[in-house]
Amino acid sequence: MENAGWQIGERAQQQQVVSIGAAMKHLACSLIFFATASAWALDLPAREIFSRGINTWDGEILEIIKGRGATLGWYISAQREEDVTVSIEFTCPKPPDQEYQISFDGQDRFWTVPATKGTNWHRAKLGTFRARPGLPLLVLLVPPSNRKYEHPLRFRRLILESQTASNLTRAKAPEPPVLPDAAPGFGKKLTNMHPALAALDLRDDQLRRISGMAMRGAGELLFTTWKGDLLSFDLTKATNPPQFRLIAQGLSEPMGLAVSNGRLFVTEKNQATELIDADGDGKFEIYRCVSHEWPATLDYHEYLFGAVVKDEWLYFANSAAMAIRNTHNRQAYLRGSIIRAHIDTGKTEIVAGGLRTANGIGFGPDGSILVTDNQGEWLPGNKLVQLQPKAFYNFRSRPPWHPFDRPIATPPAVWLPHPEIAMSPTEPITLSKNWGPYAGQVLYGDATFGGLQRVFLEEVEGVLQGAVFPFSQGFRHLFNRFAFTPEGDLYAGGIARGSNQKFIADVSGLTRIRHTGKRVFEPLAARLRSNGIEIEFTQRLAPNTGWNPAGYFVTQWGYQATQTYGGQKVRHRRSEVRTATVSTDRRHVFLELPDLVENEIFRIRLPQSLQSAKGDSLWTGELWYTVNRIPKKHPGRIQSAPQQAMLAAEPFFRFSGKDTGSVMYQNYCAACHTLDGSKRIGPSFRSLAKATRQTFDPDGNKHTIKVDANYLRQSIVEPGAHVVEGYQNIMPPMAGLLRESQIDALVNYLLKLK
Repeated sequence: MENAGWQIGERAQQQQVVSIGAAMKHLACSLIFFATASAWALDLPAREIFSRGINTWDGEILEIIKGRGATLGWYISAQREEDVTVSIEFTCPKPPDQEYQISFDGQDRFWTVPATKGTNWHRAKLGTFRARPGLPLLVLLVPPSNRKYEHPLRFRRLILESQTASNLTRAKAPEPPVLPDAAPGFGKKLTNMHPALAALDLRDDQLRRISGMAMRGAGELLFTTWKGDLLSFDLTKATNPPQFRLIAQGLSEPMGLAVSNGRLFVTEKNQATELIDADGDGKFEIYRCVSHEWPATLDYHEYLFGAVVKDEWLYFANSAAMAIRNTHNRQAYLRGSIIRAHIDTGKTEIVAGGLRTANGIGFGPDGSILVTDNQGEWLPGNKLVQLQPKAFYNFRSRPPWHPFDRPIATPPAVWLPHPEIAMSPTEPITLSKNWGPYAGQVLYGDATFGGLQRVFLEEVEGVLQGAVFPFSQGFRHLFNRFAFTPEGDLYAGGIARGSNQKFIADVSGLTRIRHTGKRVFEPLAARLRSNGIEIEFTQRLAPNTGWNPAGYFVTQWGYQATQTYGGQKVRHRRSEVRTATVSTDRRHVFLELPDLVENEIFRIRLPQSLQSAKGDSLWTGELWYTVNRIPKKHPGRIQSAPQQAMLAAEPFFRFSGKDTGSVMYQNYCAACHTLDGSKRIGPSFRSLAKATRQTFDPDGNKHTIKVDANYLRQSIVEPGAHVVEGYQNIMPPMAGLLRESQIDALVNYLLKLK
């Protein structure tokens, strides 16, 4: 990666050198009603936004208190392409010290809100945007995202002005598709271990929150712990419990470990370090600073995540701070970067920017570097990205922005939708040749969702993209870091944080995972074609099966990044499956999809009734494919189905959820909350109407709360206000994803549960 990035030593004082202002202007507001030649205007009233969050109404006026948890948005349609000017009617007694974001079909501008005098309404121009025909456009007014920062803005409407009569119209917000009944691996999170895996729990009597892992030679596993130890595990000497040898200590919250030609490198809190055993006794006495040339604060969340060595350079990510953003939304300059430091000279370069919590760096199947990132501000979903020089992956705080910041972010290779298939993705690792049909694919762990998920990658016209599949749950530990032995055994280290010490102890530790070679029937890969998606299976389909397009339930959506936490699915809709064609070898099925759209995600559900030629049932039956680029001249083969193949003795999918509340539960809650009393990441919803919760507030005060509609609504809109004892404060506000009517329906549904 020659001349990969921006060298710190050369331009450390030039924070404003790369001007973003030309493309994403910070708009100072004029308080004068502006003249316009436009004769056609469309009003977007405040009263018709999707969700107010914890903000309040004063008649037709929205009084904005907090931005997080609200979705101030509307859908519109355009008949032709043209420029549209957007303005706002507002009052603001006290100017916020942060800007509002205006997002128009993914085009962003930023508005510096001025103070106004008196009670008269003021009008401000927010920017000019390009409207396009076709699918509806989403228009968002986005306040700053801080949890504790108030936004004293009263707003009545947005005004959209265009040059063409009746070009712009309001569009109804699409209702999320009603999903089929779910089962583990088919619309629900898996619960068991993959049939072709065998796991061995390697715990001793100590708490081991594993933060970094690497092999040193064929038989020695090294791992770091969050508290700062480096331990060695001799894999040739099997003992129960395992014997771990302490070979270094006193490291500062190390989050990455790499071995290169016998040399050891650790990424500590804010320093890349080489460990040196000077006297050859097997323990490390010298901690050599390789680099610490980037700004830092005392924020608890400023980590250096991951460590890989490539061509004598050590690569790692510096994460965004979390505490400081709650009030002022600030970050130390250059946070959220991929950094590389030369292991000999210490020369340090910024390779890429725009990452938030990139808790995972690993090598892809072609030797490229892959990085995972966690949902949050500017990240409407979790994602897996391919590292590219000078790329910008979209996270930002407030100016000064990253030198690589740009209006159009570098897309991820694969979106990992939250909370369907990821919640806190960790290190990606490429599967070795010992893993049968999955060799060359990528696994990643998850410190919240748990288990292992599998990713298939393909290059389409020079752009990396692909599909993510559920792979395995059923492990004790929440995997954070991985290392492969030459024989193909995968060692996985678990980690957790928070105040629940019993939970942390339960899910932290070391596991050995072995691929047994057992035959398993499941979708193996998905490849995009000009007119649809081809799914490859691990085994041949049974004769005369797979041909009926009714046997595939497909939905699709896009994302629109905002400065508030998370984000909703944009234009979430069911997709037409026009035809299904089974290949001659019966290992592939091509689905003809007439509504392929770039920068969208397709979720494909398969029926549980599908069987292999050997009579095996599917282990899992869903996948998520990210469409970055549609191949221009690579159509899938379409063939008429045999007549007997179109007969179906019973429906492929059943739909028992008849009300909006049950659909909202299945779409947004089921991954973390059960209905039967069993424990997941969050408390069960069983018998909520009769329940009493022991909770604690953000200041640590304990409360006893009787569950009612007000408590449930607050838990959806502002989940950190009262966290149930024994659980972590990790739930994002869902009001940003749901409209008011959907929140009401979900609350009513939960109160009726038995």
